[in-house]
Amino acid sequence: MDPTLERGLVEKAKESLKAFDQLYEYYLPRIFGFVYNRTGNKEIAEDITSQTFMKAMTKIKTFTYKGFTFGAWLYRIAHNNLIDFYRKNPHQVDIEMNRLESDENVHNDAEQAEKQEIILDAIRHLPEQYQQVLTLKYFEELTNEEIADILGCKKATLAVKLHRSLKALKKIMKKDGFLKLLHLHMK
Repeated sequence: MDPTLERGLVEKAKESLKAFDQLYEYYLPRIFGFVYNRTGNKEIAEDITSQTFMKAMTKIKTFTYKGFTFGAWLYRIAHNNLIDFYRKNPHQVDIEMNRLESDENVHNDAEQAEKQEIILDAIRHLPEQYQQVLTLKYFEELTNEEIADILGCKKATLAVKLHRSLKALKKIMKKDGFLKLLHLHMK
């Protein structure tokens, strides 16, 4: 979303719930996709997404721009809601991740969808913190600044986390035969 438009909508939303609707419509599929990708369960993702927007709606008057966007703030709320969910439901961590459904995936051919499924399966084998970083960066396509804000870390720290996440993914893909499934070779 255009930052100027977003800023104007946020200011209007502080006074009117009707103005919040535009922000909701824009960010709903993105936040739902992020949460669904982390849980692999549609109902749980719907609940956490709903909690995220309820919290944002009730706290929007306290939101101020401090170097990050409203969208980054929403992702941070969703991230925190996910942490709370997994603390309360530790057995849910082992849920099988399903392929993230989005408009782009609908247009991908079957081979691309299959490759994405293989990569998501490989990511599922990583520690949660690595899954989080890779999902935000490559599936949600957020900037490093936005991801650092969501995770509550410095940009330099994020760069290290991203490097370690990619290195761990590469190792998993080599070790567990994912590369053969993708017909790729990594050095």
